[in-house]
Amino acid sequence: MRKAKIIRTRQVVSPLLTLLAAVALSGVTTVHASDNTDKTPAVNESVQSSATSQQGQAAATDRKAGTLSDDDLEKLIDRSDATPTQDILKMKDGVPSDQQEAWLTVAKRVADQDLSTSHREQVILYNETKIVVPAPKAAAPSAESDASNQASNASAQNPSSAASSAAASSSSSSAAASSSSQSKPEAAPAKNEAASAAATPAPVTDNRYVSVTDKNAVLYADLNGTKKQEGAAVYQRTFKSQAKYQKDGVTYLALYDANQTLQGYMNQASIKVAAGAGGVWTNASGYASLTKPGQDVYGNLDTKQVIKKSDDVLDNTYFISGAYHHLDGQVYYSLYDSHNNWLGYMAGSGFETVNSAEGAWAAASGYAKVVDKNYAIYNSFKFDATGSTDHYYQQYFKKVGQYHHVNGAVYYSVFDLFGHWLGYVNSAAVQNVTIANPEGTWQADDRYVTVTDNRATLYSDFNWTKKQAATDVMLQTFKSTGKYHNLNGLTYLSLYDKDGNWRGYINQQSITAGVSDGGAWLPANAYTTFTAANVNAYADFNQQKVATSGAGLVNQTVNISGQYHAFGGVVYYSIYDVRGKWLGYVDASQVKTTSSAAGLWLPHDGYLTTTQSGQMIYTNLDSFAGGRTTTANYQRTFRIMGEYKHYNGATYYSLYDGNGNGNWMGYLNSALGSESKEAQGVWMNYNANVLITASNAALYSSFFNMTRDTSSLYGGVYQVSGKYSHVNGTTYYSLYDGNRWLGYLASWATTPYMDYYDWTKPSQSKPYPDVNMYPNLSIEVDIAKQRVYIKNGSTNLYTMYASTGIDNSTPRGHFAIQTERGYSFYNANEGMGARYWTSFLDHGVYLFHSVPTDANGNYIVSQAKMLGKQPGSHGCVRLTIPDAQWINAHIKVGTPVYIY
Repeated sequence: MRKAKIIRTRQVVSPLLTLLAAVALSGVTTVHASDNTDKTPAVNESVQSSATSQQGQAAATDRKAGTLSDDDLEKLIDRSDATPTQDILKMKDGVPSDQQEAWLTVAKRVADQDLSTSHREQVILYNETKIVVPAPKAAAPSAESDASNQASNASAQNPSSAASSAAASSSSSSAAASSSSQSKPEAAPAKNEAASAAATPAPVTDNRYVSVTDKNAVLYADLNGTKKQEGAAVYQRTFKSQAKYQKDGVTYLALYDANQTLQGYMNQASIKVAAGAGGVWTNASGYASLTKPGQDVYGNLDTKQVIKKSDDVLDNTYFISGAYHHLDGQVYYSLYDSHNNWLGYMAGSGFETVNSAEGAWAAASGYAKVVDKNYAIYNSFKFDATGSTDHYYQQYFKKVGQYHHVNGAVYYSVFDLFGHWLGYVNSAAVQNVTIANPEGTWQADDRYVTVTDNRATLYSDFNWTKKQAATDVMLQTFKSTGKYHNLNGLTYLSLYDKDGNWRGYINQQSITAGVSDGGAWLPANAYTTFTAANVNAYADFNQQKVATSGAGLVNQTVNISGQYHAFGGVVYYSIYDVRGKWLGYVDASQVKTTSSAAGLWLPHDGYLTTTQSGQMIYTNLDSFAGGRTTTANYQRTFRIMGEYKHYNGATYYSLYDGNGNGNWMGYLNSALGSESKEAQGVWMNYNANVLITASNAALYSSFFNMTRDTSSLYGGVYQVSGKYSHVNGTTYYSLYDGNRWLGYLASWATTPYMDYYDWTKPSQSKPYPDVNMYPNLSIEVDIAKQRVYIKNGSTNLYTMYASTGIDNSTPRGHFAIQTERGYSFYNANEGMGARYWTSFLDHGVYLFHSVPTDANGNYIVSQAKMLGKQPGSHGCVRLTIPDAQWINAHIKVGTPVYIY
């Protein structure tokens, strides 16, 4: 198995470290960094530039979290061991191992600065190496010019030694000037026009290349302080100095451009002497992608020696390790590969500058087959792997771009064959292949297909350009006229709509094929109720043949077991009745659906009188849960407020008590009652004789047209030939006097007339009065009629059947309810007792009580049948059981009693 590819990051070293490395190989532990060029070891340009490049590269390295800045590294310089003749710079604890070389670069810069101010020898102690920078010696006035000429001559012969010589010769002469010029703007030459002619200094011949290193430098038009340019306009430009002038203690250089045209005068402190026309090295970093053919690569910037063309290394990416602002006005960059091999100098206009190591994006197309399992797939050039070629072995990628990384590898940006971007893969993992028709060959297709996958996409081409999301065409039916068996192993259909418009390519797995222009059968489970006779069910999808007419479907609820989204744009439901018979296809836009088998709610207004007992009133027509029965609501009338034509064939009414403003009762099968349009409900047969027990009840000739009250009928017996159970809860009798119809009377104003009265029930069907509501309550006993009246003043509230004392043994007169009362008693002398007794005379002698009981507590029926008919007691007032109980429980002590 092949080993995984390893990308080696090149280490960054400074020129000084390059020198240290060279010395260390020879066993030297002390290095003297002199400003005397002839004592500086000659270093090849590729080495020097590599070192310089790496110094710049170190400064430009991405600052990751935890990396120390130059300011932080300067704080880790220990100067505590200084002597009167030496400044000693040592490394404090805390410098990370991977930043110790960066610390050395900072220490060298600090030493150069201290050298220009203290003029003392600088000693840097770095690990086991001692670096000595001696104090400057006095030089003859012409030495600077001689050194410059020597550097210039050396530049023409060897760019490597020239760069080294220039760097060495300028390190001490310009360091102080550069340092001071960065701190504050320079002072302009003093102006004194009257004496200027006489005071013009004599020029001294100069023949040096200089670069402006002061960001605040000023270029004067003359030596009288007239500014011409300053700051950014001249910063880093390279000039030819042909003369210098001393004025007011300041040296000014006469600067010329490449055309030998005088550009102006500048304070010598603002410049640094260059080895040649290329100017001084300046820090620059980044990456260069050589995407332009025919560009020159130089080996020497003074002679413009072309050592190769960019065509030889086209598309490669290189490190930028420093820049030179040439006299000709262009900026040239020193380029290195990932193995620190120097390529040469190139003008910035000759390549594409990028900020990351992968270089510039370049076009790539076609297909590549994965032939190596051992490569990672990255989602960025931070090289975080998100996949592996092992997963795609022997599969195909589609290339959409490429990057020539500075590490020397080429990375393809790849998609899978389904249009999903995978990431970047090393070109060594794949083999480029030529595929003539990756989409496959067109094959005829003639099917109607329905889109059934809402995750699918319609593509406009086989570059996977999205044309439309499947969610926009979900459940639509199209005509497939052709198909392609794609390289990715899937089949794609070419779809057209009913208007002949091409809609795109779709994965065959995202559709369901139909057997006709109706499209695919799709499952459904719903119900609909037909409410109009003009909605037909058809046998086809063109509505040419009727399967079931609307007249045969109206007021019927059917099951929807499937649906078709036809090619013509109409949705059809396939419907069945409760017996499983197929009824046809119905246009979905013509019906409403529901999930309930009850069907749709339909308006219905009327009244239903229940006619069967023991039937369920449902609260849910799917589960048929119920809470009430018709047993407790037998022959009651309810308001109908809607209906359901259930799938099971029955009609269910939604019922409310009252007149629709009461409680919802539930759903009742319409067959369990009789319907009326009137609130009284339906007429019900009822034959009985009744006694009129209320003197002020209304008699109606119609509901509710009152003709008279019962005052003239009170106490009489009349015939009932039928009745209505009104929705208001009252039963009304159709009352006759022989053959004469009297009207409709509420049943509560009567009591059934029999040979005897039911002594087990209240005397009247209406409720007993609330005694707290009547302040003038009294009890009257009519011995002749054998009745007891509960009155409020002169108004009779309730009438009770009674049986008073035989032989007029019940005392007549005015009395009052006394404190004595109880549940029961038994008189052995009389051989009978009673229940619910209440005293009104002689404190327990004369009582209101129930019909009599025997010694075992059983009611004596023969005595009870006298109630309301004739006297039967020994002086007390006998009552029905409920009437006696009510008086015992509710009539207060002191209530007047009048017996007559």
